[in-house]
Amino acid sequence: MKKLLYLFIISTILLCACRHTDNTTLLRQADAVIYGNSDSAMKLLSSIKNPERLPFEEKMLYGWLRTFAHNVRGASMAEDSLILPAFNYFVAGSDTVKMLNSYVLKSQYLYWQKKHEEAMTVLDSGIAAATACRDTYLIVHMLSLKANKYVYVEKNYKKAIEAHLRAIAVREDEGLCFSLGIAMGLQGNDSASYYMDRSIELVGQKKDTVRLVHYLRNYAQMLSYISNDYEKAVAVSKRLRNLAPDGGQIAMTDLVLTECFLKMGKLDSAQYYLDQGRALLASREKLLSTENMMNYYQGLIDYTRHRTFDFLKVMRYNDSVHNALYALQSTIQRKDESKESLSNANLMLTVERQEAQLTLLGCLLLLVIVGGGAFFYIRGRRHRLIEAEERIETLNRLLADATKGDGEQGVAGNTDKEVEDGQFFRKILLQQLGIIRLVATQPTSQNQELLRRISGITNRELPVESLLVWEDLYPVIDRIYDGFYTQMNRRFGSVLIDKEQQLCCLLCAEFSTKEISVVTQQSIPTIYQRKTNIRKKLGMGEKEDIVGFILEK
Repeated sequence: MKKLLYLFIISTILLCACRHTDNTTLLRQADAVIYGNSDSAMKLLSSIKNPERLPFEEKMLYGWLRTFAHNVRGASMAEDSLILPAFNYFVAGSDTVKMLNSYVLKSQYLYWQKKHEEAMTVLDSGIAAATACRDTYLIVHMLSLKANKYVYVEKNYKKAIEAHLRAIAVREDEGLCFSLGIAMGLQGNDSASYYMDRSIELVGQKKDTVRLVHYLRNYAQMLSYISNDYEKAVAVSKRLRNLAPDGGQIAMTDLVLTECFLKMGKLDSAQYYLDQGRALLASREKLLSTENMMNYYQGLIDYTRHRTFDFLKVMRYNDSVHNALYALQSTIQRKDESKESLSNANLMLTVERQEAQLTLLGCLLLLVIVGGGAFFYIRGRRHRLIEAEERIETLNRLLADATKGDGEQGVAGNTDKEVEDGQFFRKILLQQLGIIRLVATQPTSQNQELLRRISGITNRELPVESLLVWEDLYPVIDRIYDGFYTQMNRRFGSVLIDKEQQLCCLLCAEFSTKEISVVTQQSIPTIYQRKTNIRKKLGMGEKEDIVGFILEK
């Protein structure tokens, strides 16, 4: 037995060690490819089971890698709260690359949490740390992030220009020149065209056609929307049409040309380029802003001949809607992924936690169910037996009261009419139930069929409605009790239902509540409730006599 126990302990240790080794290997592989292939890193990280059980150092690396991958892929970082302890861990560590990138990741996470001021503070600290480490790439990168936040989040173009100029002073880059030109254009700075031309010159030297097309299209839009230099915007757009390999880019350029020619008053040229753009986008999925511009331009061409206009606010609104929807969708997708991951982790934890208790809980539950079922069954059976015995006793007493009159009248000479009337009604009632016929053939004390029949009635196996014929009993009530039924029906027939009238007849015949319960196959509480209902309908007091009230003149 001891050998089996030792074997089990050793196997468990080895299994845990193997799992730990697998997770460590996956983390190392993800760390090795994170800078060049974030998709592969995410796939490796997704293969780690139960990341919340990782050792502290590995958990910090796991959180850092996931946040880095989300940042590179442009996915939502709203759920990446693990970057906060990971930031503290790596800033205090010796890995300079992860330490500097941690500032970027924390600032981006704070932006997703709408904490813009805190994010700017983190970026400033990161820039200082990168400057101390002489890492020009991350200096420029963080200054660029800061400038973009000023442009697109805070709309503070002055500070954005200052941040861009600081970055360019460290290293001139076509992307920085382009962003700086956009910021200056939005501010109305005359130097905007210089930096836009410089960015186009630098990207042209690299022969990067895709980026060149992107820069030219934005430059043309800036010249048209902000600088109002339509001639130059047309020249840039026509250069772009000769370079753009993508029909969608050409179509957007045609819309810029359309607006330029509209503002220049050349409606024929505007209509030509609008038709060209519409034809190119006919087979493509249109953005809301593109569709709006086409409709507005066509309306201006058709109904406006000599008026200027400006669509900058409309375009900004459409772009902001698109960006907000994209961010919302990305956030929702990330939340759903996180919820699913957390649900799976919680499910696994719950299963593992309950494995040792499942058998005990099952046995306890079974014991409670069996014991409770037996208890309720025995108690119910006992109550039913007691009730059946009481009902049989009551029915036997009714039977004895109904039959003793004939035997005792000659002996005792009892001529009391009231007693005879009560016995007479009981006899007729029990005859309808079929009990008197059984008694007539054999003695009651020895008649098993009588007991079975009585039991059948008391157990509600035989419905009283099918045995009692109240249409025959009502005349008997009238004859014996001075027209009680007729008087009741005349005065309260529209108020009381049939069952309530029948109950009143039994009360008039001086049946007790228990006897009424046996005869009508209703429980004693039900009889009491029916009496209460009758009193309410007749406007009586709670303890007032029902029969006496009905017989009142």
